[in-house]
Amino acid sequence: MRTGKILAGLFIASALFGAGVAQAAETKITNNSGLPIDELAVSAPGAAKWGANLLEGAKEGSLDSGSSYAVKDLPDGTYDFQISAPDEGVLCTMPNVVVAKGEAVLDAAMGKTCK
Repeated sequence: MRTGKILAGLFIASALFGAGVAQAAETKITNNSGLPIDELAVSAPGAAKWGANLLEGAKEGSLDSGSSYAVKDLPDGTYDFQISAPDEGVLCTMPNVVVAKGEAVLDAAMGKTCK
């Protein structure tokens, strides 16, 4: 009986700890820019050294305007975002995007820099 309670406690602790780790490894990008985003790369502000497409493998439309999508390996900080919306003929940089507490919001003002 006691062993069962210990195992149950370990299972709950493991589930809670595991959920925290999974959330920390992802960043939620919310796109309110007015543009559909098909590709997203980031760089340190002003450096223009773009990393890999963070939307690689994402279903088309995953980051359309009004949508959110969780990307991996983007820690809190300030970045330039290079976005691509090929159907609209858009390839532009949204400068100084802040990622805080595992989230970044791309707003309409950022979208206007791309139009």
